[in-house]
Amino acid sequence: MNLYKHFLVENELISSKDAAELEKNATSENKAFFDAVLDSAKVDEKKLKKAFVRSFKRKPFYQVLIEQNLITLDELKKFENVLGGIPSNLGNILVEKKIVSEEDCARALAKELDLQFVDLTSFKIDEKVFNSVDLALMRDFSFIPESRNDSEIVLIMAEPGNVDLIEDLELRIGLPIVPKISTAKAIQRLIALMVETSLDSKMVFSDLDSVPKLELIEEKETDESQSTASIPQVLGEEAPVIRLVDSIILKAVRKRASDIHFEVYESQLKVKYRIDGVLFEILSDVEPRFRGAAISRLKVMAQLDIAEKRVPQDGRFKLKIDERFVDFRVSVLPSIFGETVVLRILDKSALGLDLKKVGLDGNDLITFHRNIRKPYGMILVAGPTGSGKTTTLYSAIKAIHTPSDKFITIEDPVEYQLPDIVQIAVNEKKGLTFSAGLRSIVRQDPDKIMVGEIRDPETAQIAVNAALTGHLVLSTIHANNVTDAISRLINMRIDPYEFVSSFNLILSQRLIRKICPSCKIIDETISEDQKKLTPDLSLHSKAQFFRGSGCRFCHQTGYQSRTGIFEVAEMSPKIKQMILSRASPLLIKKTAIDEGMVSLRQAGWKKVEAGETTFEEMNRVTFEEGILE
Repeated sequence: MNLYKHFLVENELISSKDAAELEKNATSENKAFFDAVLDSAKVDEKKLKKAFVRSFKRKPFYQVLIEQNLITLDELKKFENVLGGIPSNLGNILVEKKIVSEEDCARALAKELDLQFVDLTSFKIDEKVFNSVDLALMRDFSFIPESRNDSEIVLIMAEPGNVDLIEDLELRIGLPIVPKISTAKAIQRLIALMVETSLDSKMVFSDLDSVPKLELIEEKETDESQSTASIPQVLGEEAPVIRLVDSIILKAVRKRASDIHFEVYESQLKVKYRIDGVLFEILSDVEPRFRGAAISRLKVMAQLDIAEKRVPQDGRFKLKIDERFVDFRVSVLPSIFGETVVLRILDKSALGLDLKKVGLDGNDLITFHRNIRKPYGMILVAGPTGSGKTTTLYSAIKAIHTPSDKFITIEDPVEYQLPDIVQIAVNEKKGLTFSAGLRSIVRQDPDKIMVGEIRDPETAQIAVNAALTGHLVLSTIHANNVTDAISRLINMRIDPYEFVSSFNLILSQRLIRKICPSCKIIDETISEDQKKLTPDLSLHSKAQFFRGSGCRFCHQTGYQSRTGIFEVAEMSPKIKQMILSRASPLLIKKTAIDEGMVSLRQAGWKKVEAGETTFEEMNRVTFEEGILE
């Protein structure tokens, strides 16, 4: 009986006074002390059960460490001598001194407590269970919920032996805890990953108060009409709206968004991210007092007129984010409920500016490299808006630029600022158009020129003349494919003789979404109707199709990131002769394919057969085109 009493008092389940009283009552009622304890309301039965479980540990922690050859008996004795005994936090000390790894320590603790160790490197989280627990609680107490029901919750914890912590958590969660164990580092890493891959506003902005203040990089404004340096800072530097805007921008950059949309409606401000070409709404409950202030904050950052709300405005700003510089292009447009703002994120580090990362490979990469390294001639990149044409040109510039060459660009607008390159922004209000700027550029003794876009016959003619007079000219044009680009230039009244004398290569491209590697599975959902609508499927009958089933890493889309598909046509003597004789576009295309050009459709099929993209995505981006036999 004294043994039971000692057990209860030692585990702080009952006070010495209450234990003595229960012992007295048990004697007077002639029943066992333990029965008296259970009959009374003084001891919590769940706590009693846990105390008994803890008392049946198989082996002490230090013994487990010795058996697993993590420490030696001599090392343990040294700790005893130095510390005056074996400390309760022996594991932490061994990890700090790098004698034992954090994982080995956790596995040993799991064996001591007879708990399951969970390796979180391949652990799949139940999102419903994860979202049912407060994120701040998970961070503070270092745990991840694995499963739950009406009677208990299973938690993967860093400190499952901490009784006080478990009791505190049980009160906060409202359920008894069944613990498992993993390392604190792995748990915090997985929590961070869950936050960074989520688009749920509660998750994305859970750390709003701790978001670092973003550093705005001051730049001299060349356009005096937009200079607003004298505008007062209407928002205090510590204002909550600044933290909100900074957090929205920071999270967008970290989530690889290309654009941030601030859309104003009658009773709300919605914030959306465009990721891999798809818009995701991430915030819709912005407090009314922040709505106008958030738009004003963006205009102040872009040095725009905050008092002007009736006409569109364009600006830009630069921020230092995660130890790198990121440019933002700002477009403000009045709507019926107020001003709507779109930020284009121009992140050079995320872009890579590498021709291989763009998606060029094999013979296409070799052909493109060979032609951009020629001392003069014209390189034209064709494609619709948003197909990655400018990125390809910037990557080409990075590949060929050397300090011995003078490189000048004219763009609308300048998207990425490149070192040691003269970049000019089109300003049509001041008369600086593509054609006017290009005329001046050729008088600046350039070796290489980039023209952002050929829009009109005048720009096309000046660019061709520049290529004919010993300059390498890179440019883009809005056209569906290589042959359409040729037809468009001929329609711009470019003389065919000048055309064939100046052009080295025409490239057409599209951006195609890649299957998410985290949820990639074999695609068995392609219907017979889809197959019937794909005439060239018979040429690829042995292809195995894949798709993404949808997960948090791809925001349930099945796709993650994009790559380019290309058709690259080198201006061979035969093709030049066909252009001079004004042959039909279909015949020119057939000749180019016979000479080795891979069409956009075939480039799409290659990505499908390699398991990089889906059958559906290929059909969205390309379509079967008939070729003359």
